[in-house]
Amino acid sequence: MKTIGIVAEGPRDYELIAAVIDTITNEENSYQMIQPEPDMAGRFGNGWKGVWKWCETNQGSLNTYMNSLTPVLDFLVIHMDGDVERCEKEVHCECQRKFCDASESTHPLTCEKIANNRSDCPVVLPCEEHGNTPEAGADFLRTFINTLLLPEDELAVSYMIPFDATDTWIVAAFDQYEDYEVLSDPWTSIIARAPQYHGIKIENRPNKTKRTYKKLISVVCDNWSDVVAKCPQAKRFDEDVRRFLIK
Repeated sequence: MKTIGIVAEGPRDYELIAAVIDTITNEENSYQMIQPEPDMAGRFGNGWKGVWKWCETNQGSLNTYMNSLTPVLDFLVIHMDGDVERCEKEVHCECQRKFCDASESTHPLTCEKIANNRSDCPVVLPCEEHGNTPEAGADFLRTFINTLLLPEDELAVSYMIPFDATDTWIVAAFDQYEDYEVLSDPWTSIIARAPQYHGIKIENRPNKTKRTYKKLISVVCDNWSDVVAKCPQAKRFDEDVRRFLIK
């Protein structure tokens, strides 16, 4: 059994990540939900902005952080959905800084141009500074997170970037599509589109209830090899888990 920390956008993401890791390692591991914080309104908040703030706060000190916990972490997962690259202007501020007249000291998360009216922000999506494919978008977010963290070398850390979201892996476990990672907002557009999804009642839709998601996660785990075969980012995460946790 290993001790694993998870920095995720939301609690449902955390639950899926933990279940998938247990499936890959074929054992029940111990987990710490680092982000979001249990009350969902802690120091950093939740969602992708919470992940951003957590990474920035721990910049250059990840090794110290991982060893400061009791027990110390054997592995750390940092999750950010691919739709952040596709939809959020803030992560592209540095890409397109030359088009913006905001002060160099302005932080993207507190920039008034975005806070007051997103259309005032000169960032254009999709960003032409890097490739416009799921693979390129995931690579961009990994580089982005790495720049926020500046981690020491050789740490057991995985940047998990499901495209378009962790919900994509649910769709891959149930359905047949030609390309899963180009499906936008799979929760709303596919899973929660109707009251039931493959016989599973989607309670309180479009919200993601713990009970509903647990049923969906179970199918993801039962069909994990199919998910890996269908989704390149799932394969990337699977490889990270095996490299760091299966000796």
